[in-house]
Parts: sequence; C-alpha cells; structure tokens
Amino acid sequence: MSSSDVKASVPLTATGQLQGTIGTGAGTATNLGPLRVQSVQAQASAADATIKVYDGTGASGTKLLMEFKFGSAANESFDHYLPNDGVYFKNGAYVVLANCDFFVAYHC
Repeated sequence: MSSSDVKASVPLTATGQLQGTIGTGAGTATNLGPLRVQSVQAQASAADATIKVYDGTGASGTKLLMEFKFGSAANESFDHYLPNDGVYFKNGAYVVLANCDFFVAYHC
C-alpha cells in the first residue's frame, strides 16, 4: 500500500482564501500556502457557476492561475483532475466563487 500527502482543503462556501486544517481532532483552519492543487470539487447553486483561483491572498493585483465554468442548473457537481503535477500556488490561493455552493481543493 502506498502513502499520499494529498489533503483536502476546508470547503469554501463563499469567496475567500483557501484554508486547511492543522492540529489533531477537528483542528484549526489556517490559510494555505505555498501549495500545489491536484484536483478540485464543487457544486453549482445555479447555472453558469464560475470559480477563479488566484495566486495570493486576494484577487486584486495577483495572478489568475485557474478558472472554471460549469453547470446548466443548480446542484450540478464538478470534479476536475489537474494533470501531471497540478497547479502551484506560491503565495497561497484566493478563490472567487459565483453561483457555487461549495469548493474543495485537493492539494499537497
């Protein structure tokens, strides 16, 4: 059996910085960075959901590294694997959600 260092982010339900959990038990949510996103999961709250992920702590003055548009109706799921080594965020990941119930990134 192989081991993996891939972890799931704390689910985002609104625009904000991607967070992970540190510590034991339920742990404490803390901003992530640097990190490498390998896959994402989300659910639309309406048609034409969008997810934009920036390298940094905000959307202003930072580089847009990932953008997704999906869904023709509410409650449609979205799962996407990023090939090879995924996408590297040097300064953390700031996520902007529109028409999206939640967003989870799987990262290392």
